[in-house]
Amino acid sequence: MDKKAKALELYLEGFKVVEIAKELGVSQPAVTKMLKQFPEYHQEKERRKKENQEKARQWRNEYKKQKREQYDEDYELVLKSHREDAAALSRRGKLSDDILIKLCILNYDYNKEKERLVFNESAGKRPADLPRSVYVHKNVLKQFRIPTRQ
Repeated sequence: MDKKAKALELYLEGFKVVEIAKELGVSQPAVTKMLKQFPEYHQEKERRKKENQEKARQWRNEYKKQKREQYDEDYELVLKSHREDAAALSRRGKLSDDILIKLCILNYDYNKEKERLVFNESAGKRPADLPRSVYVHKNVLKQFRIPTRQ
């Protein structure tokens, strides 16, 4: 069997031009030149092209689907957070003291004697809607309590 027929046979079996060139010990352009002489080569090349286009289309669709799912998950988290915030605001049209304190906790110091969180004026001027102090049970905010030595 001559090289041309062998090249065509290998190509029709699914080998790539690079692999055929290594098998026959010739260059890639030489293999392509040999194969172009056969009408079967052009048909097989067209078939492979369509197959690759279909694979690429499926890959793109799968990629878009994954991105869409990720976006939907992120969107659900944002919606959940929005619903919680809306629920907090909807109580009598304003935030409760607990929520305000929670949002501004860094501006409050724990007063051990009074068992209260007291607004720290060194953080700046206290907004009118923030309470000056809030009672806190001993067990609630342990990080503000100073440990006692025995």
